Amino acid sequence: MKKTNNRYRNNNSSNTIYSLNYKFDSTSIAGKISGTALDLIKRYNDMAKDALSNNDHVSAEIFRQYAEHYRKIVTEINERKNNREQSEANDNQMAATVEQPENTQPQPAPVAPVAEEKAPIANEPDTQPTKKSFHVIEINQPSEATEDKTETKPRRTYRRKTAAEA
Repeated sequence: MKKTNNRYRNNNSSNTIYSLNYKFDSTSIAGKISGTALDLIKRYNDMAKDALSNNDHVSAEIFRQYAEHYRKIVTEINERKNNREQSEANDNQMAATVEQPENTQPQPAPVAPVAEEKAPIANEPDTQPTKKSFHVIEINQPSEATEDKTETKPRRTYRRKTAAEA
């Protein structure tokens, strides 16, 4: 006979990962029923309808609770699937963005021509708003001061428990 150590047994159902094709064995007041979660939801809902037609409200509520349990499992499976697909899509987008190698110099951005401002004439009414000029400043190129310094991260220190704290 195999012994199991309860300290290492994991009874947390949130860590169990099911798929929509996983076969469940459900034991209820109606007996043992096997099938996927979607099949069990359908069967328990049918049994609840039959119990209501026989005016057995208690059994109908029990069957609804079983159906709700498997509905939660299906919802959890779908949420995990959607989260996994979204994270894969985000990873693909991040991989699609091409980073420039460190050895190459970045290409300077095209500089737009500076618009000239006209001085308004005293007698002429302002029919158009005056255009403002702007200048493009490159900030991608590292300055000489930052090239000389090498940044080092501070080491992480861990505090050990003393005998008095334990």
